[in-house]
Formats: sequence, C-alpha cells, structure tokens
Amino acid sequence: MKFQAVIFDLDGTLVNSIYGLMYSMNNILRRHGLEEQGVDKYRIYVGHGLRDLVRKSAKLDNPDDPRVELFYGEMVEDYLKNWDYQLYAYEGIIPLLDALVKKNIKLGVNTNKKEEIARLILDKYFPGYFAYMIGGRSSLPHKPDPTAALIIAGELGVEPSQCIYMGDSDVDIHTARNAKMYAVGAAWGFRGRDELVAAGAEAVINEPMELLKILV
Repeated sequence: MKFQAVIFDLDGTLVNSIYGLMYSMNNILRRHGLEEQGVDKYRIYVGHGLRDLVRKSAKLDNPDDPRVELFYGEMVEDYLKNWDYQLYAYEGIIPLLDALVKKNIKLGVNTNKKEEIARLILDKYFPGYFAYMIGGRSSLPHKPDPTAALIIAGELGVEPSQCIYMGDSDVDIHTARNAKMYAVGAAWGFRGRDELVAAGAEAVINEPMELLKILV
C-alpha cells in the first residue's frame, strides 16, 4: 500500500468546534463592548491559531496592538471552560478511523489549536486512535509551515511521501504540499470545496469514508 499514515487536522476535519469558539470569543467581545461575530465569520477566522482568531474577531488590524494579548489571555481562560460547547465529531469520522486502524494505517493529528485543548478533545472523542499529536506550541512554527507535520511523520515512522494529510482549509493543503505529503481536502469542514481546490488539493472528498478509496 502506497500510504502508511494519515495526518489529520482537527477543527473542521475531525470535529465541528465552531460553536465553542464562537461562544467564548463573543463573551470576550461583549465584555469589551465590541461587536459580536456570527458563525460564518468564525469559519473564516479559524485556521491560523487562537491568537489570530482573536485578532480578526476583534477587528484589530495591527498584530502588535496590546489588546491582542489582553483578549487572547481572556479567550484562553474562557475557552478552557467552554471548549466542549456544542462540539461533536463529524458523521463518518469514527467509522473511518476504525477502518484505518484495521488496515494498520498509522494516525496522527496536526493542529494550530492550543495543545492542551486539542488533547482534551482527542481524549474525549477519539481515545486510543492517534499515535501522535502536535498542537499549537510556542516552540514550533504554526501551519502552513511543515515542521510539525514532518515531526509527526517521523514519530509515526513513515516517510512524508507515505502520508496522506487531510484538512478542511487552504492552510492544511499548503501544509501538506510544503511537507511533500498527499493533500486531501475535507469538503464537509469550515471552508468548502472551492478553497481546497484553489489551494492545490490533490483530492477533495465529500464524506470521510471516501478516504479509503485513495488508500487503494
């Protein structure tokens, strides 16, 4: 079999976490008298890490604005309490993971999400499935830099060319291509097919179990 591992994005690929992010960030915006944002906006803001989401949600164009760090600190505190708000695994993900395990495919997760929260999600919704995970660490560059993806491949004991990398945004597709992995777009996620195709996905699937056809 050509592919020996699959590395997944988390938000918008394995789980729909948008409502918890929206709930917590709107708490912060409301606290500071700023305009709350709707779910369609948050689908766009997700992808480059929590700090970037905070800055965009608060409409702070300057990343050095001191309010970015203030709001980010409040967001981390709030989201640690509310990360599971209306969160759910996408339909078909668990059957896909079960099928991949039966085929002895190694599984990893690469997310820009704060690693502490990513671990909570994996432990609750996908216990025992993933051999290695990297979240948003200050010691590593965020996606689309390929560093974390390549570390995960090394931990799984496979070459990048043996990895499928699956995500729902252009950030994920760029990460896959930068890491020389096979880029698969998850059309059910936050961004949709057009963005994934434009980013250069080698395949875009409409439901999780379609990934098995690529493994053949």
